[in-house]
Amino acid sequence: MLAVMSFNIASGKRIDGELDLELTATAIEQGKVDIAGLQEVDRNFSSRSGFLDQAKWLSKRLGMHMAYGPNLIDRGAGGARPKREYGNAILSRYPIVSSQNHDLSAVEVHPEEFEPRGMLEAVIEVEGRRFSFYNTHLSLIDEEVDRSLTEIIAITSDNPLPQLLVGDFNAAPSTSHIQRFSKHFYNAFGSGPYPDTYKKQGDHGQKIDYIFHDAHFEAIEAWTIASEASDHVPIVAKLKNLQNHNIF
Repeated sequence: MLAVMSFNIASGKRIDGELDLELTATAIEQGKVDIAGLQEVDRNFSSRSGFLDQAKWLSKRLGMHMAYGPNLIDRGAGGARPKREYGNAILSRYPIVSSQNHDLSAVEVHPEEFEPRGMLEAVIEVEGRRFSFYNTHLSLIDEEVDRSLTEIIAITSDNPLPQLLVGDFNAAPSTSHIQRFSKHFYNAFGSGPYPDTYKKQGDHGQKIDYIFHDAHFEAIEAWTIASEASDHVPIVAKLKNLQNHNIF
């Protein structure tokens, strides 16, 4: 079996707004996961996270391999300080063979206050078998979500490897976005009920974080982690590989 998590860590800020990356790590530990897809991860970004490389810190704290995909990048004044980055991270107990960050922001006209979006892919090897683990954080704007999903479907359709995909989609299960995406991937929570994963009120709803898998996998169970580590709820799924039940 393979346990995977999706968790928007909100730059390590607790639900009360206080920075507490140790509590973030504890929430991940509670899930007893093999792989975690994390969104809103800072690397030397600003005072809000103490200019810490959060991906590196969590990797070391949890003893897991790490891949990082920045979407907001400020390279600093003449290289006088480290790059300020904000994006997605993947932590894995198994070796990460390779990784790449897919740009989901290739559009001609950007609206005001535009935030670049991306999907981080890590090829992970478990006992000689490899699969792609994707992690993304989509926009609050419907048109951008729709465009990003078109790109994600194209990227994943061209990949011959088995695939898992997690992330903060900023879209409820009832929306056309998730209904459309569910024609290509299976939701680990099946046909529901779907848990609330966002603790605040928002136009996008409260059920916005997901774990998806392709036909190579089967979700055995899925659940949430009770934690005050973020304004999002960590979600976990246990899956088996249908090609070889004994591998996980």
